[in-house]
Amino acid sequence: MRYQYSKKGDVIDKQKKNTWKLTETEKKDLKNTFLLMTQEIDMVCKKYGIKMFLVGGSLLGAVRHGGFIPWDDDIDFGMKRCDYQKFIEIFDSELGDRYYLRCPNSKYPNGNRFMQIYKRGTTLKVAEGSTPLQPNCVLIDVFPYDYVPDNKLLRILKGIYCNFLMLIAASVTGYVYPNENYKKMMMHSFTGKCIFYGEYLLGKLFSWKKPEEWFNKVDRAVQQKKKSKYVTSAMGRKHYLGEIFSEKVFFPLSEIKFEELKLYAPADPQTYLLHNYGKNYMTPPSRDNQESHFVLYFDLNKEENI
Repeated sequence: MRYQYSKKGDVIDKQKKNTWKLTETEKKDLKNTFLLMTQEIDMVCKKYGIKMFLVGGSLLGAVRHGGFIPWDDDIDFGMKRCDYQKFIEIFDSELGDRYYLRCPNSKYPNGNRFMQIYKRGTTLKVAEGSTPLQPNCVLIDVFPYDYVPDNKLLRILKGIYCNFLMLIAASVTGYVYPNENYKKMMMHSFTGKCIFYGEYLLGKLFSWKKPEEWFNKVDRAVQQKKKSKYVTSAMGRKHYLGEIFSEKVFFPLSEIKFEELKLYAPADPQTYLLHNYGKNYMTPPSRDNQESHFVLYFDLNKEENI
């Protein structure tokens, strides 16, 4: 199956948001691929005692819809840092012939802040763009979960430092690997222009290090070997300070139905979802507020470097 959504360089803005969404048939094909990937990767994880659990919109989909959010086009997992590192070690021998791995502080450097697992033999290109280190393939995101200091002041100071490093890494990435689609989207408002040029200047200032080196630095900064009462997903949508939870919210993990699969989930999904999505998380958003990627090119049977 091959789907072409726009010519390279087309303007993709809020007014065109719905124009580029996947059709229902295409979503089904993509979601089936995600399920097959998840099943295969989860089987390997269980073989080595690694626990991969649903987070983000994928957990919300499991609770609210029993699987994928109908308009969603990705899947997100979390791992404890110890499992995250163990997965990197066993990847080549178990999955390397069928998948690519990209992850900071590994032999598979990534132009992003967390682990990404790509399905070989597929193509998925989105307007949000990627770096030369990232294949344009169907992928699964995996976020590391780290302990944070029990002391509130130390948590705040570490969070500010990690978030600043994250901003530098993202800005340098945008400077070194400019994305014309992103630029055109940001030029539609005064606020967008301010953000874009602010990121550009910051990226230029700190471009003496490669983007992947900054992401390696972020990954090292968020880690804490000492066990504590709290954990965070510093690479998540709300970053270090916004993703701090009591360890009891996540562990020990529970199980939840996701389509035809049974997958791991946080111990207390309700507290997690209430914190990240608000009190109305069980109510689907209006069409204008439904989050999805702007897909430019999609092929489940062929891998192309485009």
